[in-house]
Amino acid sequence: MMLTPRERVLTALRHEEPDRVPLSLWGSWYGITDKLYFSVVDTLGWEPVRPFRPDRLHSVNFYDDRLLELLQVDVRHVDPGAITAYSRPRADGSDAFGIGWGTRGSYRSAIRHPLQEATVEQICEYPLPDPAELVDADAISQRIESIRAMDQEYAVVGRAVASYGFFEMSQALRKPEQLLMDLALAPELVDCLIGRLYDCYAGMTERFLDVAGEYLDVIELPGDDFAGNTGPLISPDMFDQFFKEPYRRLIEFIKNHSPHVKVVFHSDGAMTAFLPTLVEIGADVFHSVEPLPAWDLAEIKDLYGSRIAFMGGIDIRNALQGDESGVEAEVKTRLRELGPGGGYILAPANHLQWDVSPQNLFTLYKAAREFGRYPLDT
Repeated sequence: MMLTPRERVLTALRHEEPDRVPLSLWGSWYGITDKLYFSVVDTLGWEPVRPFRPDRLHSVNFYDDRLLELLQVDVRHVDPGAITAYSRPRADGSDAFGIGWGTRGSYRSAIRHPLQEATVEQICEYPLPDPAELVDADAISQRIESIRAMDQEYAVVGRAVASYGFFEMSQALRKPEQLLMDLALAPELVDCLIGRLYDCYAGMTERFLDVAGEYLDVIELPGDDFAGNTGPLISPDMFDQFFKEPYRRLIEFIKNHSPHVKVVFHSDGAMTAFLPTLVEIGADVFHSVEPLPAWDLAEIKDLYGSRIAFMGGIDIRNALQGDESGVEAEVKTRLRELGPGGGYILAPANHLQWDVSPQNLFTLYKAAREFGRYPLDT
């Protein structure tokens, strides 16, 4: 029996097998960068849509429902309005958090860190933005209305209220190398900083859920990268000391406010050491499941697949730069590793970059629809 897109996603999130593996695209960490988007719409003979990030301060500034419909993607996203750590630039170029940003190559990164030399007392008094300044209730309501008016019933995903989670935003405010030293030498400073960020993010999340909560099926937490290609960037013990409790509280807050909403935790890298903790604190879905030699995705699925769902998995570094047969092989591999028993939403592991061809994007989703039907035969 063919399910609606929403039914397909919810079935998978119950760790059951739907009619086919559900598909996602254009969430907080798995979008289409602008240069690729323009190539896609040029290939299709379409005019680009208006950017949902009008200042275009990110590498992903467009969201096109027409393309999602063409690719038969099962979700639609609602943006809270804040979008990025560096949204709503001030006259001096800094963002609402006081961070200064600059462009290096194709990407923007923090170049001014307002709390780099701050004391604990100064951090505790530092002005963080009001949630009403960042979370646009009117735009949220309009987006929900547009999704509800669509011909199909899609799973509705709330994008993260900020691009950076507690770890990465602390680095942007404090400077990465300084924050890493603080974790070892100034724990009271880190606790103060993360506590301030928790209050800010919880306020933004509450405002978002007050408007959208009853309509959302899933919400994405602000993303943090706790691992690299070969393993953790900080120790699991350090994660537990500083980050476990704030994330547990934020997840608990979401579930108390909107109990039906599933929560996505994002990190790049080989995250084997952290997955038990993510399960413990209540994360329902893990993205990006980045395919790396440092971990075995089939083993990860076997160990944790009954307790946490996976989203992502599709390699953007190599497979999507090759020919169409390589893209199909990548899809089959991830379906074989992550698809059995449900609990998998297929998506790119990271934002699709300019070096992915439009044809390979089309092939990716065509292959996922073709080979992702249950029972899987990959």
